[in-house]
Amino acid sequence: MDTSPSSAHSSSARSERLLSGTRPHQQGGFVMGRVLLNLIWVLAHFAFSFLIQLTELFAPILLILGAGWALLPHLISLATANLGSLTEDQQTHDIVNHISHTIPDQLVVAGHLLTPHGLISDGLLLMALAAASSTAAAWLARRL
Repeated sequence: MDTSPSSAHSSSARSERLLSGTRPHQQGGFVMGRVLLNLIWVLAHFAFSFLIQLTELFAPILLILGAGWALLPHLISLATANLGSLTEDQQTHDIVNHISHTIPDQLVVAGHLLTPHGLISDGLLLMALAAASSTAAAWLARRL
C-alpha cells in the first residue's frame, strides 16, 4: 500500500484551494440561508401559535352565544305553554308572548348577518382552525 502523497493531493494544491476564496463565500451563504430559513420558521410558528390563542378564545364564546340564542325561543315557548296552567291572567300571557316575539332570528351588525346557527358553525370552524394550527405549530416546532 502506497501512503505517499500523490501529485493531486499535494500541499500546494491544497493551499491554493483553501486560499481561493470560493469556499468561505459559499459557507457564509449557507449560514445566511439557514438563518433566513430559521427566521421564516420562527415567524410561521409564532403566527400559528397566535392563531391558536385567538381561536381558543373565540370558539367557545361563539358556540355558547349561538346555542343560547337558538335555545332561548324554545325555552320561552315551553314557559308560555306551562304558563296557561299556572295563571289565567291575560296580561301575563300578553307580556310573555310579546317577549317571545321580540327575540330576533337574525342580526345585522356592521353589514354582517348574524344568526344562531351561523354563530354555532363559526365556532365549530374556529375549533377546526385551532386544531389545524396546533398540528402545524407542532410540525414546525419539530423542524426548528
